[in-house]
Amino acid sequence: MSNKCRNLRIAIYTHDTFGLGHVRRCLHLTRGLAAAAPESAILFITGSPALHALGALPRNADFLKIPTIAKTGTAQSRPPHLPIPIRETTALRERIVREAVINFQPDVLLVDNFPLGSRKELLGLLEELKNSGTRTILGLRDIVDMPETVCQQWDRDGIYDVLENCYDRILVYGMDSGLNIADAYQLPESVSRKLEYCGYITGTGPVQTDQPVTSSSLGLPSPMILATVGGGGDGIPLLSVFLRALCEVPEASALVVTGPLMSEADRQDLQRLAAPLQSRVLMREFVNDMPAYIQASDLVVAMGGYNTVAEIVAQQRTALIIPRNWRYGEFAERTRAGTEGEQLLRAQLLERMGLADYLHPDQLDTAHLADKIRHCLGKGKTVRDSGWDLNGLPRACNHILDLAREVKKGELNVCA
Repeated sequence: MSNKCRNLRIAIYTHDTFGLGHVRRCLHLTRGLAAAAPESAILFITGSPALHALGALPRNADFLKIPTIAKTGTAQSRPPHLPIPIRETTALRERIVREAVINFQPDVLLVDNFPLGSRKELLGLLEELKNSGTRTILGLRDIVDMPETVCQQWDRDGIYDVLENCYDRILVYGMDSGLNIADAYQLPESVSRKLEYCGYITGTGPVQTDQPVTSSSLGLPSPMILATVGGGGDGIPLLSVFLRALCEVPEASALVVTGPLMSEADRQDLQRLAAPLQSRVLMREFVNDMPAYIQASDLVVAMGGYNTVAEIVAQQRTALIIPRNWRYGEFAERTRAGTEGEQLLRAQLLERMGLADYLHPDQLDTAHLADKIRHCLGKGKTVRDSGWDLNGLPRACNHILDLAREVKKGELNVCA
């Protein structure tokens, strides 16, 4: 049988710096695609150092780990593990990704959020794929960054030409009623026609655990606050202030999830801050089913990352969002990086829709945070029906599979 007659093949690439956001979203997509097309073969390429913490892959999927690169507060990058120059790391990643994709021969390559990956490592591959049978899809989260920042960067790096010439389709993991990507990022009409708004991507199905998660099952009194910082590599500024603020809110307890990427030194610092709170605080490095813990909480305190926000909205829980203005590795100089536009815009959108409160990071201190916590606890644990479109996963999977099947349909004459 011709190689063209084989099962569907899909490659998913996420550049993944030092966090969990992109890899979690892509894992949702991997699992959704595997369930919708169990005959397919899915290759998941990632730079995430924490893939092992996020659960098993489906039986028809496998992953390829490329060296991790982490952003710093000066908007540069560095390898946090391999002690080699960043240029060597980039060249290594570029070669690994190219060889994997070219030899795997996917029907569709899905690239997560960064059109050229890290440091333009995908440019050569995307140019090569234009003359192959592989179709390409870019998946953008609801907000990439502040519009002026994105337009400047995309113009400087030639991204508009890449979107025009190297991508067949662009999936937006959000709603056009939130941020209209075409208008905000000044997309030409030829690129705008490639856009498909899918809705927000979260895990599927109801929350299921071996034992229902409640404050009492965790040994904590009510009301219980869940404080979560995603992967945790950049979580110490928020959690350190949170624990100090909790001292000013004696009626509340807290489950603090530090994240698997937080350093041991930072985790020990938090343990020392939590010591005076005794039985009111439980600290965990990681929880397998975050939605179950969100559902069990009376209030969620978190940064404004895509996945955390989508899970909070899906569980309809009261939340206080603090967009970060710091990057991995430069916490002592939070004001240098400026507030991260993506998280700030998302937090402002949530507040406008009545789905969450937010505290500007310039006001992140013990007094302001304690006041906000008391205010949010007084609102009750449940918010109204969000109005957010949370059906992004099946829609995105359908778009990806439709395009893959178009490729196969065009190759039927080879199998005749």
